[in-house]
Amino acid sequence: MIPGLFFRYSLHHSIRSPFIRTTRQTSSTIRHYTVNSQPPLSQPRRLFSRGRNLLLLGGFSLGTAGITLVASDKAYDVDSHPTGEPSLLSLFRTYVVYSLCSIPPLVDYSPALLSVTGSIPGLKQVSEFMIRYTFFDQFVGGETAEDVVPLLNELRVQNKGAIFAYSVEVDEGSASREGQSQTPQYRKNVEEMIHSINVAADFEDDHSLGHRTAHGRKTWVALKLTALVPSANTLVRFSEHLVSTRPKDNLVHYPGTPEPTDLDVLATEAVRPQGSPLTDEDITTLRVLKDDLERICAKAKERNVTIIIDSEYTWYQPAIDAFQLSLMMQFNQPPPLKRDSSFPRNSLAMPSSPSRSQPLIYGTYQAYLRRNTMHLLRNLDLAQREGFVLGVKLVRGAYHVQESSRPSPYEPNVTAIKGYLANQPAEGFPQQKPGPKPPVWDEKYETDAAYDAAASLLLDLVRRPDSPVGVLFGTHNRGSCERILNGMVSRGLASVKSRNDDGQVTKLKINDQVAERVMFGQLYGMCDSLTSYLASTVEASSPVVLKYVPYGRLSDVIPYLGRRAIENKSVLGAKEGGASDERRAAGQKIWRRILG
Repeated sequence: MIPGLFFRYSLHHSIRSPFIRTTRQTSSTIRHYTVNSQPPLSQPRRLFSRGRNLLLLGGFSLGTAGITLVASDKAYDVDSHPTGEPSLLSLFRTYVVYSLCSIPPLVDYSPALLSVTGSIPGLKQVSEFMIRYTFFDQFVGGETAEDVVPLLNELRVQNKGAIFAYSVEVDEGSASREGQSQTPQYRKNVEEMIHSINVAADFEDDHSLGHRTAHGRKTWVALKLTALVPSANTLVRFSEHLVSTRPKDNLVHYPGTPEPTDLDVLATEAVRPQGSPLTDEDITTLRVLKDDLERICAKAKERNVTIIIDSEYTWYQPAIDAFQLSLMMQFNQPPPLKRDSSFPRNSLAMPSSPSRSQPLIYGTYQAYLRRNTMHLLRNLDLAQREGFVLGVKLVRGAYHVQESSRPSPYEPNVTAIKGYLANQPAEGFPQQKPGPKPPVWDEKYETDAAYDAAASLLLDLVRRPDSPVGVLFGTHNRGSCERILNGMVSRGLASVKSRNDDGQVTKLKINDQVAERVMFGQLYGMCDSLTSYLASTVEASSPVVLKYVPYGRLSDVIPYLGRRAIENKSVLGAKEGGASDERRAAGQKIWRRILG
C-alpha cells in the first residue's frame, strides 16, 4: 500500500512509479534510494501472522484517511486556493500518506498486505477504496492518459511541465499463460505509449496558440523497455550477449557502454556467435521490439513529443543502452547551425531550425554506477563522431542494495581509465580503484561527487555549439539544484534579475535556446516545494521543471507501487529528507492554513 520511487525519479530511475531514481539530499545528508528484499512469500502463515497487526494498523489509518478525504479531489484541484496552493484536504491526505510511509515494517510488508487484502472478497473493495483516496491520489495522476489532462493544466498554470509514465509492468508468469485469442499485455503497453504521445501532443497543441513546433512543448513521455516485451528475460539474455561480444577495452565498468554495432545481431542474415545465450525466439522478440520502438519514436517526432527512456537494473541495461543509442542516432539529428548573438558568451552558433533545438530521445544516466563517468564521456564522443544530439537525464540512481550485492562480471583497466580521463575536460569525478567491485559506488559521497561532476561537465557542453547536448537533471536535492543554477549563471547560461536583501538570487532569466536544453525533474506527489522554487526562480518562455506523473488503472498500479516501496525503502524511512520531512512539511502547512 506504500508507493515507492522513478524519475525510477530514478525524476529517480523510474522514476514508472512515483519515485525517481536519484539520491535524496538535505543540506547535510545524502541518501541513496535503495532496494530491500521482499519478505519471503514461501512462508504465508508466518508472514500473515507478522503482517496481521500491520494490516489492522494500515487499515485503520487508511480508513481514517478514507473517511476524512473521501470528498477530496486530487491534489491539483485547488479551487479554494487559485494561486496553486494545495487544498486543506489534500494536505491532510499528504500528512496521512507520509505518516504511513514513515513506518518501515508497513513498507516491508506492503506487497504481501496488498496480496492478502486483494484476495479476500469485500476487503478488496474496501482497501482499493481507501487506497484510491490516499496513496493513488497522492502519487498517481489518474487511471488513463485523459484523466491526467486536468493535472497537466494545473501544472502549466504553475509554470510546470510533466512527464507521462504509464506505470504498468508485465508479469512474466501471467504473460506466458495468456491465450492466443487475447491481446498480450505488452502489446497493449506498446499501443498505450503511442496513445499517451497523442494525448501529450494534443495538450501541447491546445496550449501553443496554434504553433505546433517543438519549442516550449514540455509534456514528455517515459518508456520502460521491460514493459514492452513478453518476457524481461529476453533483455537479460541480450545483455549477456552484448557484454560478451563488445570490444574488450575495459575502459568502462560493468555494464559497459553501447556500440553502434550492438543491434547487428538482429539483421536477417546475422550469425550469432557460438555460445550466445540468445534463442531464435529472443531474436524475433527483439526485432519486434526494435520495430515498436521506432514506431513509437516516429509518432513522437511527428507530434513533437520528447521521449525519455528509463533505466533499469544493470542486468537489463546493456540491452536498453543498445536500443537507446540506435534511437538517438536515428531521431536526434541536429538542425543546421547559425550565429546567434543572444546565446551565452563565447558561443558561435545555435540551431537555426525553429522546429526542434532539443533532442527527441533522452536516455537515463545513473551517477551511482561506477561506469557513469566513462559511459557518459564515451557517449558524448560517439554523439560528436556520429553527428547526433545526446539527450541526458541525469539521476543519482536506485537499487543500491541489490546492485551492491552482485559482483561485476569483469574488472575495468583502472590505469587506462586514468590515462583517458587525463585528456578529457572532466574534473571532480570519483577515482576508480583496482580490484573486484560491484557496479555501484560503495559510499554516498562518491555518488554525490559523480553527480555534481557530471552536472558540471554537461553545463559546459550545453554552451558549446560544437558539442550539442540536452539535459534533464532528475533530483530531489535542493543543494544540487542550487549548484546547477549557480553553474548556469557562471557560464552565462542564465542572467540574474533580482536578489533579496541577503544577496541571494531570487530570479534568474534564461533564453529560449537554454530553456530547450536544460531542465529539472521531480516526482509528482513529492518535493513540491522544491519544484515550486525552481518554477518561480527561473524565468523562461516555457517550463524548465517537469513533474514525473505515473498513471494507470488502480488495479494495475497498486502492485507496481507496492514493489517500488520495497525497492526504495531507505528514502521513505530516512530520518532526514524522507517521508518524515514530507509529513512535517504538510503538517506545517496545515497549521498555517488553520491558524491563518
